[in-house]
Amino acid sequence: MKKIILFLPFFLFSLDLNYLLNKPKSYVRDFYLTQFMKETNSTILAYKAYNSLYKKRPFLHLKILAKKSPLFNQIYRCINVKKEYLREVDISCILNNGLSLRTIASLNNNDLKYLYKNLKNGKVKEAVKCFLYNDFSKVFKNRDLGYYFILHYPAKKIDQIIDDFSIFEDKYFYMFVKSAVINNLSLIRFSLSRLNYEKFDDKTKWWLFLNQMKFKRYKQAVKILKSIHNKTSREYFWLWKLSKKEKYLDKLLNNPRIDFYTLYAHEESNITFPIKTKIIYNSIKKPKYDQTNPWDVLKFFDELKKRKDLFKFAKELDSNKSIALKSIVLDKAYHYKINFFITPPFYKDKNVSFRAFVYAIARQESRFIPASVSRSYALGTMQIMPFLIRSMKGDVFRQFDYKENITLGVKHLKWLFSRLHNPLMVAYAYNGGIGFVKRKVIPKFKFRGKFEPFLSMELIPYDESREYGKRVIANYIIYSHIFGDKNITLHKLLNIN
Repeated sequence: MKKIILFLPFFLFSLDLNYLLNKPKSYVRDFYLTQFMKETNSTILAYKAYNSLYKKRPFLHLKILAKKSPLFNQIYRCINVKKEYLREVDISCILNNGLSLRTIASLNNNDLKYLYKNLKNGKVKEAVKCFLYNDFSKVFKNRDLGYYFILHYPAKKIDQIIDDFSIFEDKYFYMFVKSAVINNLSLIRFSLSRLNYEKFDDKTKWWLFLNQMKFKRYKQAVKILKSIHNKTSREYFWLWKLSKKEKYLDKLLNNPRIDFYTLYAHEESNITFPIKTKIIYNSIKKPKYDQTNPWDVLKFFDELKKRKDLFKFAKELDSNKSIALKSIVLDKAYHYKINFFITPPFYKDKNVSFRAFVYAIARQESRFIPASVSRSYALGTMQIMPFLIRSMKGDVFRQFDYKENITLGVKHLKWLFSRLHNPLMVAYAYNGGIGFVKRKVIPKFKFRGKFEPFLSMELIPYDESREYGKRVIANYIIYSHIFGDKNITLHKLLNIN
């Protein structure tokens, strides 16, 4: 792919684009189209590639186009209004969410007056008025304005007692509650604690539960947990921790799927967790799909959705060249009741603990599929972002090779460990970035205290990072045991006595 996209002369760029456009619409194709947009000198061809994207990402793609033409620069500035050029963009840009609440909060009075004078009536104008007069008392009297602030500007200045939540009690209410709890808006949290939890859906109940936990109202927290209809290992874990009842521990131990919660229960009960590592017998010379080819991987997932004879499908992939794909098929074939922890021979290290962590990350990131491409264009087994690949002098077009991608992933992990040291913090940083961890996680995280560090883990700000950390740490323990170090446990890792 590198040869196709980068090193052809200019007059062949259109042929390259035609080649890409004949591929199926997907995040894989979008990745290559994005690289094409960056490399071509033709604004017309770059725009054609942009129009052909499966899922456009305006901040990324319009920024690329903005560097090629003043016209697109104006469009980009419209969706990303900054105070430096606030008065140079059309006012309609601001009405269409081009100006963030955080930017509005940073404006001086003259700019706020300018906006208030020129904006049409609506939530943006009302938001500007709040900052202009420093009065946020009416924010939660209006549904759109209330959601606008709680989700995009959950600062202390909007914190207040709310007597009536009825205008917010819809399918998005859990997001309202979550934001108030995570950002510790104490007055709103107090107001939420008075609600009748029984009328809400499970997602909302979960965050109402965490709200009561932060207030140390454990009896009320248990009542909320019990009322959740579709309980998972997470709910049973907390019911067990709060009530100490064996029936909840048994629920965890009888769950065939190993995760952070069930793994902890197994450790607590001194019971070995069941895993399967051997799934390849090399019965075929050429597998049906090449896991290092991104287009093959797309075809594989398309067939996986349609196939009913999954065990037969797994046999068609019985090769070391398709071990990652076979493990996914078997996972589905066994209805996710068997824990497959494969060990493709892509990395060795005398430091068993670090090797286990590399495998823990790789399993969570890609399930070891070398030709993985995410929605954000993270690449390869270790799912490394293109900007990070380039910063480490890597080649974005060689990331579907185990060796190249693992080498860069290991390099990045060692850098993170040199600064954060703790495996859990490194896991959060690998997913959300080291800045996120230093700003949002470490200042609030507690390893000591009642129900810690579990409660802190449930309150990590980003949804993806929150679950990512739990999964990576569980993987880490399991791979440590697979590679021979059975001294590493969740209890030791999290400093739990």
